[in-house]
Amino acid sequence: MPHPSSPPLGVVHGYGLAGAGSNLWTRAILRALAQGGHAVHAVCQESRPERYDFVAKAVAYAADGRPETLFERETPYPGSVTVHRPELDVLPTFVRPSTASEYVVYIPDLDDAAVTEYVRRNAWVLEAVAEAEGVAGWVVNHVVLMAVAAYRAHEAGGAPYAVLPHGSAIEYVVKKEARSRALAETALQGAVRVFALNGEMEGRIHDVFGAVPGVDKKVGRMPVGTDTSVFDLVDRRDRAATVERIAETVVGVDRGRPEDATAALQARLGALPDEASDEQVLEALRADYPRSAPDEDVEAKLRAVDWDDAKTVVYVGRLIAAKGPADLVLALPLVAEQHPEAVALVAGTGGLREGLEALVWALAEGRGPLVRRLVRLGGALEGGGGLDADPFFAGQAFLDGLDAEGAFDDYLATARRVLTPDSVVFTGFLDHDALGPLYGLADAGAFPSVVREASPLVVPESAAAGVLPVGPDIGGMGDSLRTLAEGLPDAARDLVTTRPEAEHRIPDLADRLAQALDAPRRFAPELRREAEARFDWRAIAERLAGELEAMGADR
Repeated sequence: MPHPSSPPLGVVHGYGLAGAGSNLWTRAILRALAQGGHAVHAVCQESRPERYDFVAKAVAYAADGRPETLFERETPYPGSVTVHRPELDVLPTFVRPSTASEYVVYIPDLDDAAVTEYVRRNAWVLEAVAEAEGVAGWVVNHVVLMAVAAYRAHEAGGAPYAVLPHGSAIEYVVKKEARSRALAETALQGAVRVFALNGEMEGRIHDVFGAVPGVDKKVGRMPVGTDTSVFDLVDRRDRAATVERIAETVVGVDRGRPEDATAALQARLGALPDEASDEQVLEALRADYPRSAPDEDVEAKLRAVDWDDAKTVVYVGRLIAAKGPADLVLALPLVAEQHPEAVALVAGTGGLREGLEALVWALAEGRGPLVRRLVRLGGALEGGGGLDADPFFAGQAFLDGLDAEGAFDDYLATARRVLTPDSVVFTGFLDHDALGPLYGLADAGAFPSVVREASPLVVPESAAAGVLPVGPDIGGMGDSLRTLAEGLPDAARDLVTTRPEAEHRIPDLADRLAQALDAPRRFAPELRREAEARFDWRAIAERLAGELEAMGADR
């Protein structure tokens, strides 16, 4: 049963609970609040609330406000979540749908009457639920349009509210449309608190809404978290058994890249002359298989690693130029020069997969012209233009630096000496059940994103597994890494970030990873402790509960 001394809390989200981004934040915080024994009322558009085991009750509201209880049940949690779903004529979104729809509509495409009606229906439900249930306060995702509904409900005597901005509404709607900017400013002015996911979002709130009276004083942190219980501190002696845990997660799962694809790719690359054209290289990389699936032979590849001796670096993320996985490949020869047993585990899918495998092969074979061409093609290797089809941001600067020092031939000789095509193990796409144990196989994590990430989950996930994350000190990545580092020993603080400038990224990444592998996992207990204290959803949920309860007490 919910804690009897705590008032009910409110969570407002204009969409469903499945998927990533703000949906993930909402889903995770609701589960964590229920785990903590809180009674929670969630006003959202989840169409299948019964699939979430933390939902104890669901109520739908007709356009005229009439409620209909959809179900009521016991849950395995000490708290309870009640979902309240208003009936809508349109579902406003922050990006224009790829397929025209009368229901899902980009906010700037809505006329004023549609916006007014959407806000009215949601505001009515917010006011009615707060009055009937005694909600202490609401936390509302996005600056528009549900924050506007919370403002209207509060003005009519409803519960106070806090706003949790996300980047999509700001970048794709507020900055594009004067109407939405004005609505967002009104909602923020009426909010008691404004929660920022990280320092990057704090800066964005200030830049976009700094002129709103009092807004900067309302801002506090409410980060994206992770479920630390999914991750374990795996002893090196248990890594072979951990591979079998991964194997169990892919039993019966449809597979993607065929087992013979790597040998076929290497044969095509080997047939390329040094003077091959861009078109010939791109043709050699062409592949057609289901991308969002584990490799056909993922279990065999993981079992082939010498887990008694291997020192491992993990990359988890999309295989696209914007995420920077080529930086890890280019840094690996410098790491393996100091640690010949170094192995990189690359988990993810994306158009750059074949390009990355080609880069590993070219380095291991000492094919200098092909290395240069692959780096120069950069985003074009993704097949759809990639990151503006530009050369790899850090990769080109790295090669230019080697050339300026006359060191490219030495670098290539090192790569040929210390690497094999098996120095990087590609797994294909793995779902979250497999990623937990995969992190347990690693000694360090490399997350060299080129773009300004908002709230990268790889930082708390790797830390929860005792894996030292390394990434550029930029945007949300830098903010998350610095937040983690605050509680780590001095020696670890110096290892988690790289300088963000192109010419420094790969040398810094190689240096940090090599130092991390000098004494693998020596900071694992501290990393786990900080992940639980700073990033666990349950800790974040209790922080949020305290904020909402304080808002209610001040009414």
